[in-house]
Amino acid sequence: MIFLIGMPRSGTTWVAKIFDSNPDVLYHHEPDSVETTQDVPYFPKPENFEKLVPETRHYFSRLLKVRHLKSAGSSPVFQKKYLSRITNKILPGLIVFLKTVSLIFSKLKIPVNIEVPTFVRRGLKNNKLVDVMKSVSSSCRSGLVTRAFPEAKIIYIIRHPCGFVSSQLRGREQNYLNNVIYYSQLSSMDIAKERGWTVDVIKNMSIEEQLACTWVCLNEKALSDIEGQENCFVLLYEYLCNNPVEMSRRLLDFCNLDYTDQTDVFIKSSLNYSGGEEKYFQTVRDPKIAAEKWKQELTPEQIEKIKGIVSKTRSGDKFLSFYE
Repeated sequence: MIFLIGMPRSGTTWVAKIFDSNPDVLYHHEPDSVETTQDVPYFPKPENFEKLVPETRHYFSRLLKVRHLKSAGSSPVFQKKYLSRITNKILPGLIVFLKTVSLIFSKLKIPVNIEVPTFVRRGLKNNKLVDVMKSVSSSCRSGLVTRAFPEAKIIYIIRHPCGFVSSQLRGREQNYLNNVIYYSQLSSMDIAKERGWTVDVIKNMSIEEQLACTWVCLNEKALSDIEGQENCFVLLYEYLCNNPVEMSRRLLDFCNLDYTDQTDVFIKSSLNYSGGEEKYFQTVRDPKIAAEKWKQELTPEQIEKIKGIVSKTRSGDKFLSFYE
């Protein structure tokens, strides 16, 4: 079992597709956003980890059975060893068909729950199957997940705060993201209390400062909670973008997976992407260009405001060399 966890707009989907390109991987795309629970808090306190472990393990294990189109039908679709030859041929087309049907029903404002059939062959002999789950909803549950699944590997992904803020601003402007700041939750976080970020203080911040506050509060908790856990790997998204092949090999090796030809083709297709203007949720695109887009989108004043919020923190200081 492998968990890929990070905040929204942090490059998690590209990382996930690198893992999905391995023929042994069965990928689960954000199933915790499809099937939620009140039994595992989004902001668990470390002193409650031990008693929350059983329910956490039960919940995330249950998510492996979610076959909703969002979770089980992410693109691109890769060839898998655990699927039959025929299934490998028809599955990409089936996913496109199901997404088309879903879009039609959505435009007609007819609610529908489309699920992807389970095609995994039973009685696998020489072929292994490795579940990989990606989440952008459970970043503050990371410490709990590492303890509930000590046998699993957890990759925690952090993107440059300016990259995160820039992407959030773009998504809100284009109406892809909700224009929401969770004031009370942020003000209750340890770093917020240390810095005097009350609800009123956060409300009086500029939007880029509020988003930077969100970035640092959630990442500080996650990094604190997973500190010292040997089954965790903290990935700076920019390191992957600058050295995608080398870093992908390191990530896969940490998770006991091979770097395959299919993985190599996927990464190089991203590096050589020339498909014109990219879409907001696009997966295959030049990672370095995407990671550094904030340098053209944010003003010097906005960048300084963001730096002021995240400076002298465990997460913020990881990116001191990336501002040039």
